[in-house]
Amino acid sequence: MYIIYERCSYEYKWSQQNLNIGALMKLILILSTLMAFSHVQAASFLTEAQADMVLEASDNICGDTWCEGDYDYSFNAFICDSETKSCDLTFEYISYILDDETYDIIGEERAEFTCTIENLTSYDQMIEIRNSYEQLTHELYESVGECTDEFYDLAPEVQ
Repeated sequence: MYIIYERCSYEYKWSQQNLNIGALMKLILILSTLMAFSHVQAASFLTEAQADMVLEASDNICGDTWCEGDYDYSFNAFICDSETKSCDLTFEYISYILDDETYDIIGEERAEFTCTIENLTSYDQMIEIRNSYEQLTHELYESVGECTDEFYDLAPEVQ
């Protein structure tokens, strides 16, 4: 009888440990799911289409403003974070290499930079409709201009 009691006691302890491990695993799974979901919710307040529209609107005004200088620009990414209430704008300065005689483009040099634009929380702060076209708001227009000016001295040398 003593041996049976020991064995039952051992099986009871073992099943109790499994129950605790199982409950712990469920808790870890629930917490990791909640953390992943909260990270996804906080990641961005723009859809991909909205971010693309911000980039397109930046390109559309480029010819009339900051792009009249020595460089062409390529606006490549606009990624927003609702937790920091900011967006990172990634762009490139492009310097074309011209043939000395024909002035045809024979190459290019690119330099990519990213700047952070603060205090953005919604698409309405970035894009407005004027003259039936989606355009940058005045505030974002100024911020993009400051962004491109910030790295101007680091752009590739003009050929």
